[in-house]
Amino acid sequence: MELCKHCSSPILSDTEDQVYCSHECWRAYRELQSSRSEPKESALMVWASIVGVLIALFALLMAVFLILGDSELGLPIFTFLSGVMVYFILKKVYSKEQITALFSIPDRSEAGRLILLILVLDIFVVLPIHVVVTLLVFPDAEQQEVITMFEEASETSIALLAFSVAILTPFAEELLFRGFILGMLMKRYENTTAIVISSLIFAIAHEPIAMGLAFGGGLLYGWVRVRTGSVIPGMMAHAIWNGFITIVVVFVLATIHI
Repeated sequence: MELCKHCSSPILSDTEDQVYCSHECWRAYRELQSSRSEPKESALMVWASIVGVLIALFALLMAVFLILGDSELGLPIFTFLSGVMVYFILKKVYSKEQITALFSIPDRSEAGRLILLILVLDIFVVLPIHVVVTLLVFPDAEQQEVITMFEEASETSIALLAFSVAILTPFAEELLFRGFILGMLMKRYENTTAIVISSLIFAIAHEPIAMGLAFGGGLLYGWVRVRTGSVIPGMMAHAIWNGFITIVVVFVLATIHI
């Protein structure tokens, strides 16, 4: 029988790899760990790790499109492979207990409330601010490349593209930006600073017209990752948001072509 990592009580659950007997023990353990003065990683090590992984992903991108060319399979294959690559990197960087926490949801009801809160803030706060900032800073910006891809895609490839944007992209991006990059930054900086820096990197990785939306989303996903210790709630919120946008784009394009 497994014992709780915090209080050493027996874990009366059939869930595999559970390391805490209750949500309260999980929170108490996190507070105990955060209260201890742990040595910070060097800035050089943190940034070298981040840059190294980004270079490796860029090399993977070049390899995939060199092999597949302009194939419509290029984007989903790269997105999936990049997510898998980052997953195995995370397993090398973190302990077994940290990996378990990163991919578990200790309190599902709280996670559900946080996901709903993220979506509400995305729609009623982040999106309006993004529209205003984009009109002021990038008045001549063209539409996002992904929308162009939907416009040029055949009927058979739209489903593949939608699956890539709504499912594979949140999976890969949350593992990279909130799992690895934010996690590495938290080894050096305070949580708030780490969230802001990782959100800036997330925004820079997007096109200019999408940077505001990406930065706001990065703040929300980073906040919920720090609050819960898991990438799963942010990944689910990200997937719902991308899925919603994908449905809107496909519906608008279908209406235009009728």
